[in-house]
Amino acid sequence: MIGDRIKRKRQAQGLSLQDLADRLEGLGIKLSRAALSSYETKKSSPNAKTLWGIAKILDTTMDYFVVESDAEIVLQGFRKKASLSQTKVEQIKSYIYDEIEKRVELDSILGEEAPQDSPVQRMVSSSDEAEDVAIEQRTKWKLGDQPIASVTSLLEAKGWYVLQIPDEQNFDGMAGYIESTNRPFVVSRLGIATDRIRLNLLHEAGHAFVAAKDDKAGEKAAFRFAASFLYPRERVREEFGHKRTSVDVEELLVAKARYGLSMQAIAFRLRDLDVISESHYILMCRYFSGMGFRVEEPGSSELKFEESPMVFKRKVHRALSEGLISSGDAERFLPGFRPSLNSPARLSSLEIKRLLSLSNEERDKVLEASAQAALKIYADDEVNISGAIDDIIEYS
Repeated sequence: MIGDRIKRKRQAQGLSLQDLADRLEGLGIKLSRAALSSYETKKSSPNAKTLWGIAKILDTTMDYFVVESDAEIVLQGFRKKASLSQTKVEQIKSYIYDEIEKRVELDSILGEEAPQDSPVQRMVSSSDEAEDVAIEQRTKWKLGDQPIASVTSLLEAKGWYVLQIPDEQNFDGMAGYIESTNRPFVVSRLGIATDRIRLNLLHEAGHAFVAAKDDKAGEKAAFRFAASFLYPRERVREEFGHKRTSVDVEELLVAKARYGLSMQAIAFRLRDLDVISESHYILMCRYFSGMGFRVEEPGSSELKFEESPMVFKRKVHRALSEGLISSGDAERFLPGFRPSLNSPARLSSLEIKRLLSLSNEERDKVLEASAQAALKIYADDEVNISGAIDDIIEYS
């Protein structure tokens, strides 16, 4: 177990075995690449000092390496460019596994259970069938045929873990579920336009609902699911008509602003629904390329859709305010976390349990030290205690 978790955390940080060995030497711990490899392959185990050094370099705690995790993951989709190296693939997967593990741990602390209504994957033999699945899912979630204000908020409200990873140009997204609970998750990357994030999220989520005979057919089905979910068929035909000989770019911009879908994806959708011909679609693609729209489309920066995951951050603040985790735990869950200056300091339930497990003598020493520290604060002339209650008026 220790070896597996050392390897995962090292890969998540993008470090090679030699990188780790070099950094350990900087802490005065001399180990060869082969020795570190033996830890990861479970042929030997690190001593306490070495484990401390590894934890320090990998920005985690020693507990991380010895805690059992129930967050076994099943991948249903992983989209990337062919140029993405296997090392980068493993780094991304390790990062996501760690992030999901944090969410599972926090939900356990809060006593929250996984949603009962897990997605059911259906085999489809055509893109049209994938469209039907999208329509059924919109109906099940009672969305009607109106634009979706936030794909992220929708999925989070349905119990999905929604994650975003640092910008990696050769990675598009991934999706899957936690084996023990069937809880689904979906991942997109930062640094791309909002319309692309929305399509990415639903494309990856689509793998939880549709599958096909092979990978290529599966990707087509997932894309059709996503486009259908974002821009329902009946709305497309109502706004563009059933058959067109040509489409103006301004029409695409209006639809983009309303549904949060790129002009290129809308043009593809029009072709899928046979609103425009294949030849006209090719002409539009050439126009997009000539105008540089494949790199950056007009209208993307003006989109009003909010696609930032918020549930996990909210849960961390809730757990901290209720004393279920410490500020150190909050920092571990959300690197860079800073508690509100207005929040009163308090012990977490874990710290309270540790305090109560001490002998009476040891506990008295801890409480005495805390009292002395508090006394110094209140004795500070710069601390105006009375100022905190100036607005209280006593009535006799």
